[in-house]
Amino acid sequence: MIKPSVSLANVKTVLEGSSVLTILCNAEGIPVPSVTWEYLEKPSLPHNARQVAHYLVFENVSSIDGGHYVCTAKNSIGIDRKVVQVIVKAINEHPHIAPVIHAPSTIQEKYYTEARITCNVTGDPTPNVAWIHNDNPVQSSGNTLVIHSVTNATTGTYTCIATNDAGSSQANILLKVTYDVPKIVTPPVTSVIMAGHAHNFTCIATGHPEPKIIWTYNMFTKHTTDMPSHHLLKHDSVLTLYSVTTQDSGLLTCTAQNEFGEDHVSVSVIVRSPNPVG
Repeated sequence: MIKPSVSLANVKTVLEGSSVLTILCNAEGIPVPSVTWEYLEKPSLPHNARQVAHYLVFENVSSIDGGHYVCTAKNSIGIDRKVVQVIVKAINEHPHIAPVIHAPSTIQEKYYTEARITCNVTGDPTPNVAWIHNDNPVQSSGNTLVIHSVTNATTGTYTCIATNDAGSSQANILLKVTYDVPKIVTPPVTSVIMAGHAHNFTCIATGHPEPKIIWTYNMFTKHTTDMPSHHLLKHDSVLTLYSVTTQDSGLLTCTAQNEFGEDHVSVSVIVRSPNPVG
C-alpha cells in the first residue's frame, strides 16, 4: 500500500489560439489513485477544458484560460496535490507587464479579531489573484483576503499569487495570532464591614480574550465556601455583599480567567458588630 505521488510540470506556456493544450498529471500509488483537476482561481474548469483520464485538455485556447490548475490524486492511503501554472501568450501590439506584488511579510492580530491580508498588485493587463493557505487553495479572489475570526486554525502562511499573460508573481505573508493572559489591575481590598451593612468590592482585569471574573469565598468560622448574600454588577467586576453578619467574616478571592491563563487576588473581609448605644 503506497500513498499517492503526483508528478506535474510547474508551468505550461501556450500560444493564444492553439487548437489543443494537453497537461498530464502523472499519479502513482497503490491502490491506483483517482485523479481530479480543479481551477484554482474559479469554482469550475473553463468551458473549453475537460478532464480525460489523468489529462487536462483545452481546446481553442484563449487568454482567459491562463491561471493555476490543481491536480489531486487520492487513494485509501492518502492524498497528494500539485499546481501547474498555465500561461497563455498572445501577440500584442504593445508589451504587457508582468505582475508585481507589494505585501507585508508578517501580520499579527489578536485572537477572535478580524484580519485583512492585502496584496497590492500591479500589472498589465490587470492580474488575476489567487490565494493559498498553508499549501491549500483558498476559495477567494481579489487583492484582500478577510479572516473574520483569527484562531490557531487560520494562522500560518498565506501565499498571494498574481497572474496575467505576461507572467506570474507570488508573495508569502505570515499571519500570527497573539493573546494576553489575564492581569488584575484593580483588585479588591481588605475591608472591615459593620454587620447588617452592604459593601462593594471591585475587581477589574485586562487580557485577551477578555477574561471572565469569578468570585469565591471561604468563611473563617463556618468552614464553608458559600458566598454570603450578594449580587454582581458590571459584567461581574463589582461584587456587593449585603446583610452580612459577624459569622460571615472570611477570605474573598477574585479570579480573572481566560483560555490562556488566570490571575487571582484574595483579601480578608472582617464583619464587626456595631457599637452598642450607651
